[in-house]
Amino acid sequence: MRSVRVRAPLWFAAPLRRAAAGGAAVAAGALAAGWPHWRGHPAAAAVTLLCCGGFAVAGGLLAAGRLGRRTGAAFTAAAAAWALTWAASWNAGAGPVASVFAQSVFFVTIGVGVLVYPGGRLDGTVARLWTGVTAVVMVGGQALLCAVSRPEWNGFAASAAWPTVAPGREAFQCAYRAITTVEAALAGALVIILLLRLPGTGRLDRRFTVPIAAAVTVGVAGALAVQGSLIGGHVSLDDVMEVYLFQGVCATVLPLAFLAAALRARLAELTAAARMQRLTGHPVSVEKVRDALRRVLHDGTLDLWLWADGGYVDITGRPIAAGPGPGTAAGPAAGRWRHEVRMSGGEPLATVDADDRLRGHGALVEAALVAGGRALETVRLQAAARAHLERARDARERLVRAQAAERERVAAQLQRSAQQRLRALEALLAGLEAAAGPRAREQARACRHELVEAAAELDGLARGVHPAILTDAGLAAAMRPVAARAAASVRLDVPARRYPPEVESTLYFALCEALANAAKHAGAREVRLSVRDEPGRVVAEARDDGAGGARPVPGGGLAGLTDRVRALRGHVDVESPPGAGTTVRIILPRSDG
Repeated sequence: MRSVRVRAPLWFAAPLRRAAAGGAAVAAGALAAGWPHWRGHPAAAAVTLLCCGGFAVAGGLLAAGRLGRRTGAAFTAAAAAWALTWAASWNAGAGPVASVFAQSVFFVTIGVGVLVYPGGRLDGTVARLWTGVTAVVMVGGQALLCAVSRPEWNGFAASAAWPTVAPGREAFQCAYRAITTVEAALAGALVIILLLRLPGTGRLDRRFTVPIAAAVTVGVAGALAVQGSLIGGHVSLDDVMEVYLFQGVCATVLPLAFLAAALRARLAELTAAARMQRLTGHPVSVEKVRDALRRVLHDGTLDLWLWADGGYVDITGRPIAAGPGPGTAAGPAAGRWRHEVRMSGGEPLATVDADDRLRGHGALVEAALVAGGRALETVRLQAAARAHLERARDARERLVRAQAAERERVAAQLQRSAQQRLRALEALLAGLEAAAGPRAREQARACRHELVEAAAELDGLARGVHPAILTDAGLAAAMRPVAARAAASVRLDVPARRYPPEVESTLYFALCEALANAAKHAGAREVRLSVRDEPGRVVAEARDDGAGGARPVPGGGLAGLTDRVRALRGHVDVESPPGAGTTVRIILPRSDG
């Protein structure tokens, strides 16, 4: 006869089976510990066993998940302590004293479980101090209450084992009130610690921790409110059992809130693919993929770098010295985390530079990247094309800078070398003119006149190539003589500060071209030239009151001006309505701080 092997359904996986087994064990322990009480209170038994077992199951599921493993372990231990708390129902032997200490351990363990979420450790001096003080107050305070009381004052039989040292009714009542007050303060401090953590958490963590903070507030408030009912008067065992029941039900809110957060995180992982596909859309672009990752992962600072031509480039195509880990030549900055994405063959595809707090949500990050894998492969081609374009722009920018430097060198050479020789020759001719006869003197005078005109033309040529004053004194000083020689009235508003040489050279020739166009073609009577600094850029404007209607034409002055500015990654805006003057706006990026 063949044996039939029974398999568990797929949804009942090993972690869930272990959690269910742990919950059943804790529920069985609670049933055994509280059996004398449960026989007369079946409804309370059903509620308690369900909550106690559910507490353990939730802790087991959290311990098996990716988020809050140590919190789950703490909640499982707390569920076991809660089960032992019901040993008070036997009202004999060591059951009552074990019960009161188990109750203290129950609350301490819950508090620790809340504080170590989600990183798995106590972060900060305040959290560690709270844990130490709470353990001393809850356990040490319970030891003090036992030492100054008798079991019957706590609702237990006089024959129960009790570590009495110096019983005193008044001392017991005072100690009970003081410890309860301190416990309330510690509970409030726990809520405050959780609230103070919120600004420092990432947007993704905040979506999970806010409901947890609310659950802690509700659970702690309910437990403390009912604890105060045991102060003063005659306390019976049934009163103690009712308090235990109410506190346990209130505390069950916590693991359920944590479990809901874990399930929400898992749901976010499962829906990441659909959200990525919806957000990337068609046509796919590098910006869309990056923005989709930012929205899915709730990180507005996330950057996406794509592998192209043997290196990483950003969304504009600029090279990035990126690597996934801190051991690389350019590792992540403080508070940042890099996650590398590779193709199926192992080749690099992309690197995500994100907030370091996303490290704890690696599964969600991986799910989003896997869902966006096809889009990443598509936009990598765009990134490669942008990288080629960026290299061309870099080459053009280097060429403009080299040209500016060469113009400056040629102008200086003309002024220092050629002009000096012409001046020396002029002086030599002047000497010959004085010593020669009348006819030779006339010829020498004509030659010297030609030399003076040639020197003047050479000086003008040097100024056109690159005025020396621009190199020596800057843009403001160089524009003043230009404005003085202009046919139209010119108002200058140029700061005295210095800019990089290529920026000064480009602005100088652009403003000169705009001024010449205003006077020559637009018939302007007044022109205003201004330069101002804005964050990350320099803005120059030439405004005239001429005829307007200007527009760039191939080979024209405005077209040449635009090409020169674009070579430095800037742009030119021309506003020239007919009859209303012309405004030429030149915008250049500024990286000199």
